[in-house]
Amino acid sequence: MPQRRFDSNETSLNAVGGTPSKAATEAGVRQLIASGDHKTALERAKELHKASSTIASEALLVDAYAERIRSLLRRNLTLEAQSLIDLVRQRYPTARTRLDELTARVVAKPRSLDDLVRPLNDPGLVAAQRAAIERVLQQDVWDLAALAGCEALPADHSLRKGAAALERAFVAATNGPVAEDALSLPEVSHRSPLAPWKLLTRAIASFYRGEDESCRRYLDGIEPQSAPQRVVPTIKAMLTGEAAAPPTPAAGALRARITRASTLRSALEALDQAFASASKGRILKAIRAVLDQCQQVSPGQLESLRQHISVRCAVADLDPAKVVVAMGGPSRHDATFLRLFARGMEESQDPEHVVVACRLWEDFRHAAVQEGWFAANGREAAALSLHIADLLRRLPEELLRELQQRAYSQAKASGEKMSYLFPEEMYQRACALDPHPESFSQWMDWAARRPGEAERVAAAWHKIRPRDIEPVLRLMKEAEARGAFGSALGYLAKVEQIDGLHSSARGTRLRLLAGSALRRLQQKKPVLAAENLAEMSALPEAQQGDRPAFLAALRFVVSAVCGHSEEAAAARADVERLLGSAAAAMLVFAVATTSKQRAIAHLGSVGDLSRTERASLPAALARVTALAAEMHLMLEVPGSWMIEVAKQFPASRQTLDAAQLRSLAESAVRAGVGDLAYAVSSAGLERGGATEVRFLLLRAQAVTGQFERRVVCAKAAAVLASQQQDAELAEEAGELVRGLFAFDHVSLTFDQARAVLQTEKAAGEPPSKRRPGPTYDDLVGGSCQCASCRRKRGEAVDPFDDLDDDDFVEDEDFGFESPPDMPPKMAEMFAEEIAKAIRRGESVEEFMARLLPGGLPRRSTRRRKKRRLR
Repeated sequence: MPQRRFDSNETSLNAVGGTPSKAATEAGVRQLIASGDHKTALERAKELHKASSTIASEALLVDAYAERIRSLLRRNLTLEAQSLIDLVRQRYPTARTRLDELTARVVAKPRSLDDLVRPLNDPGLVAAQRAAIERVLQQDVWDLAALAGCEALPADHSLRKGAAALERAFVAATNGPVAEDALSLPEVSHRSPLAPWKLLTRAIASFYRGEDESCRRYLDGIEPQSAPQRVVPTIKAMLTGEAAAPPTPAAGALRARITRASTLRSALEALDQAFASASKGRILKAIRAVLDQCQQVSPGQLESLRQHISVRCAVADLDPAKVVVAMGGPSRHDATFLRLFARGMEESQDPEHVVVACRLWEDFRHAAVQEGWFAANGREAAALSLHIADLLRRLPEELLRELQQRAYSQAKASGEKMSYLFPEEMYQRACALDPHPESFSQWMDWAARRPGEAERVAAAWHKIRPRDIEPVLRLMKEAEARGAFGSALGYLAKVEQIDGLHSSARGTRLRLLAGSALRRLQQKKPVLAAENLAEMSALPEAQQGDRPAFLAALRFVVSAVCGHSEEAAAARADVERLLGSAAAAMLVFAVATTSKQRAIAHLGSVGDLSRTERASLPAALARVTALAAEMHLMLEVPGSWMIEVAKQFPASRQTLDAAQLRSLAESAVRAGVGDLAYAVSSAGLERGGATEVRFLLLRAQAVTGQFERRVVCAKAAAVLASQQQDAELAEEAGELVRGLFAFDHVSLTFDQARAVLQTEKAAGEPPSKRRPGPTYDDLVGGSCQCASCRRKRGEAVDPFDDLDDDDFVEDEDFGFESPPDMPPKMAEMFAEEIAKAIRRGESVEEFMARLLPGGLPRRSTRRRKKRRLR
């Protein structure tokens, strides 16, 4: 009988006789079973058992029969399967127990996954039946997603939860590298029928990470009779490059695809490395290689890859012509390409690229509408407009203005309107397409930094969404700012209708009526002012705190203007009874000054006050300052009075609460009395608690001549305020140093900010030549710019820089006044800028150079050359 020849890929040959050994033949049969070639495996097992007739060869043959029967059952060939079961039962009685399971499956003939798993809901299901169902799940169920969504089991069933977790992990592992700790899969225990899938998922993840030993370990742990076992030979073949047996067509296709995909991935990684090297020749060479691989592995993704490469090359500033040659042709410039290009440009953070991104997003909007991605008037178009506006806000103001001027010129010449360069047009389009409060809110935030824009935006917002309270509050604020108190009261009525308990509505009516009365006194309409006064007196909030004193002071001015001397005297007496004589004098003077009736209320000399009245000045000024701030009064305290307040403060510092100290410090800052502001900030810092950050900011405002110290204190206050979630205080701190570009690099951590706070707490005395106070060179990172330090370094020093504030002429004004025909709104804006400059410690020349081109004409520098704004 001729010797049967075996394929060298299936079994190993006996080294001596050339015939396969029993062990090698058995291994070959096992390999054929695992690879799914059950028919061939059964034939080989028959031959082996015929030649050997051992218990081991019989067991192998029964295993081959069992797998052949299962393959018939999977194809619903139940008659053929039953016939084969009967044959094996007759020939091999020892296999009866093994065949009972298969017989049960033939009899049950589950038609669906639901039919198979539904019995698992029965808590009384016997263990043997449960085990039989789980064996079927382990050996025959391939569709994890179907099991995860199987409604025959409750949603929280362990099988459904485990299948869902495995589905997610399997998809992730087959789509790229996944860390091992991400595949712990606690939902699947080692006893679960789905445990082999857990090992297969981990094996695949190890394969993609290049961890061959770990991959083999997981593969070897997979149950031989389980469904995942059928792909084990294919994965092992990819690890070694050789196969123990010819793969099935499906296994061969899978192996080829994975191998080619790995090659493509390697080419993509090489391209990434080429971009990182910035070598243009290397990049172009890598482009050719990766596109060749993509053409072989996944030609359907070739165009998408070309688009991604085109964008990457554009961001890297490569020659477009050379890129097209390397890619074998240009990429398709459709909506997908424009979106990729826009995203790539904006992520570079380069201002010029951001401008290009704005144009590309606008082009994408048009292309996407044409390609049917979304409607031209839909929310998607609105979202794009908001995104373009947000990008424009990232650009430097100078660059944006220059681009807009060019756009205006080009529009006149060619008629092309570059609306994508104008945030207001983008916001307007977005709000028209999708009038959502958030869209209007973003538009309002942009407009708030531009004079006159906020009111226009608020009016548009209110017209479209009349029940939104934010635009009404803004309109009320703007009307009050320009002195239109009647309009402001009308908006207040709308606020009260929308939300009568809103915080902005409390106390606002009193303030608006007060502003109206003061404006009517300015217009010499005391009768109308008296009507406002009567309306204010009827408000419940008018009787709270020191407000009755304000009403009495206002009544005094109205009566005096009307010529009612007796009523005026009675009202003046009421003010003095409520506040005391010193505070009453300052309050009446503030009301008279604000209403332009200064002649009827002279403040007088501080020397006319008694010792008791002088001692009460710090507390009196604190009370009047708080009241003036609430009612928007002009509080002008003469320098001599402020000097007296500074003299009396040490004796009264312990009697003032934190609110009074803050009011007193703010008054000193406005008056330019640095030593008093410093002393009050020291007292506030000593108190500690929640207010200490506020007093740290006041310390920054007090050290007008020490820019480094001012910047560090302000930035420390901003950090601490942000940690306390006090956005208003953080904004004030940022505003104090805004414009001091030389210190933009200064940035503090929370620990550094706390250290600055402690340092300033310890520095209780105002700075002087002999005692300059704390220095923060380590935080600022530069050299001290005081006259003394500059002189030591051999630098040129302005002789006037040695002068202290006390060397300047007291109460000297700015040297200019706003023009009499300047609109009130512009005058208020001008005054606000001056107040900011005072807080920054700018000189008049610095202020005007920043505000106006060319600054002020040169003036005499007698007595001082650099005048600080007071």
